[in-house]
Amino acid sequence: AWLTAAQANRGVNDSLIVPIVDYLERHGTPAEQTEALLLRARSLEWRGEMEQAQQVYSQALQAALESGDPRMEMRCRQLLTSFYLQRTYLKDEGAQTARRFLQLAEACRDTAALALAHMYMGRLYFAAIHEDTLYNRPEEGVEHFRQATRLAVLAKDQYLEMQSKYELAVLYMTLQQPFEALPLLKETKDYLSSQTPDSKQPILISLIQTYLQLDRPDTAQVYIDEAMTLPDRNNMRYHIYDLLFQYYRAKQQPERSAWAADSMRYYQPMVMKQQLSKQVAEVKEKYANEQLAEAHARVSQERNDSILIGAAVAVALLLIIVFGRKAYRDRLHRRERQLHEKETTIHSLQTHLEEEKAHAEEMSGHLSELEAREQELSHALTNDTELMQRLRKEPKFLNDPEWDKLKAVTDRVYNGFTTRLHERFPQLTEVYIRYCILIKLRFTVSQIAILMAVAPSSVSQQKSRIKKRLQQAEESTFAEGESLDEWIGKF
Repeated sequence: AWLTAAQANRGVNDSLIVPIVDYLERHGTPAEQTEALLLRARSLEWRGEMEQAQQVYSQALQAALESGDPRMEMRCRQLLTSFYLQRTYLKDEGAQTARRFLQLAEACRDTAALALAHMYMGRLYFAAIHEDTLYNRPEEGVEHFRQATRLAVLAKDQYLEMQSKYELAVLYMTLQQPFEALPLLKETKDYLSSQTPDSKQPILISLIQTYLQLDRPDTAQVYIDEAMTLPDRNNMRYHIYDLLFQYYRAKQQPERSAWAADSMRYYQPMVMKQQLSKQVAEVKEKYANEQLAEAHARVSQERNDSILIGAAVAVALLLIIVFGRKAYRDRLHRRERQLHEKETTIHSLQTHLEEEKAHAEEMSGHLSELEAREQELSHALTNDTELMQRLRKEPKFLNDPEWDKLKAVTDRVYNGFTTRLHERFPQLTEVYIRYCILIKLRFTVSQIAILMAVAPSSVSQQKSRIKKRLQQAEESTFAEGESLDEWIGKF
């Protein structure tokens, strides 16, 4: 009974989960042991410990494979597929696991599981980009969702049926087919909102976007008013005004566009300020840790050198006493030779110390250069106040002279940024260079979309392509797991 409650309720305390898991791992059947590992993995996932959760999910899958029970393997594949599909960086693993889940559901003749597997397969087409093999075959994703709906009806699972229809509607929206998406959204709105209240917000956003695609802003306003009564989670209000801004800008209505842009700025600055403060704090902490580590290393090296020199002197004195006066000349020669070696060692240490001092001075010079560059950036931005303020307040598609001016400012402030980027990655096109300039100048995704005259989703896709090309050119790029924005900010 506790195991069932823990699987269905995220609010169950770990003090109840952990004893159950430990007991079943020691005394349970293979199926119960697999369930225990799955329960532990889900608990870790709920707490946000994703790496550990992925490891425990893998252990559960291995236990299911060893037990030879296809239904236990199917259950593991189901939860693993859901885990992978929520994280875009694991979409390859998600695709492989989803296909295996589909095969097992067909073999076990489990209609509900088969419906869920088809829905998971359809989700693979949401995040597809140009480089993916699925990108040019969206009709396959549509067919998977339709198959999931039919199977859910056979399984008499109304929630799964409505969820499949809603996700099919989202795929239609992605394909710019609002007429197909609208009836599905209307059909699923009330049911899904009553079953899972958290889903009401994304459903309303989808309806707003669909009606704007259909050029029916008055009807969209009805759902905007309803959405505004909900708590503002995940920057919902910002996304609504972003949709309105894109719509009015496309309709060439400057007054309405300006109103939507002002509303976007009202909900955006606090998020940007928090992100910037976090980045600055991380840089300061990293620099302080590096300085502390270097100081500890120098002190340790000097202590070891002092011990080594002291030990050498003690050995030399002991040898002089043991051999006595008879070998005085030999000992004297040896002593002179040892002294010469010590002088060489001391000279080497002094040289090393001078190099360390020179390195410290060089680091100080770099710091001064960074401060000077920051002042130069401030000066450059001050000189171009009119252009920069205009671009941030009222972004618009830039012509070639404006791009040349923006590129010149970036190269002057950031030490030939575009030249260095092109020399290191010659395969980057001029369009990609322009995206990198806007990222370097910390324009938001929505601003970049306006400046490049594309949709915000296209900006995210272009970022993914740029990052992939950089990784193809140099495999060591993004080795520390940083994002494209962080990497360009450091470049």
